[in-house]
Amino acid sequence: MKDIYEVLRKKQAQQAHLGKQIEALQTAAEELRNVAHLLDGDDDDRESVGDRG
Repeated sequence: MKDIYEVLRKKQAQQAHLGKQIEALQTAAEELRNVAHLLDGDDDDRESVGDRG
């Protein structure tokens, strides 16, 4: 039989690890939002160059 406190400790460690991963993903999402407008602008420039030729 498993020790309930050991199971709880492991689950809490997993939860802390997942919390760090979520924070990292949120930070990455914010950074991507900050540069998304730059990517949109690049697509417009490429299309207009293709239309000219």
